[in-house]
Amino acid sequence: PADIDVGRNGELLIPDLHARITILDKNNAVVAQLGDDEAWRARVLDGMKMRGQPDQWQAGKFIHPHDAKFDKDGNIIVAEWVVGGRVSFLKRIA
Repeated sequence: PADIDVGRNGELLIPDLHARITILDKNNAVVAQLGDDEAWRARVLDGMKMRGQPDQWQAGKFIHPHDAKFDKDGNIIVAEWVVGGRVSFLKRIA
């Protein structure tokens, strides 16, 4: 884990440099693991080379999420530790 943010209902948002973001509820139970894909993670972690190869990045798949925050509406903003940086906006639905 690289950081933790607390949401308005006590949920925790935990970016993980291993290509995923975990959301825990206020009781620390896993609600979701965004981007959790074992095969993709193996590619990303192979010598950490992919962080410097933007041509290998795929839309909708994290490389190295380093920071993630909830905004006031519960959307998630993710900053990744990659060459040139990469920011993703995940819109809350419902």
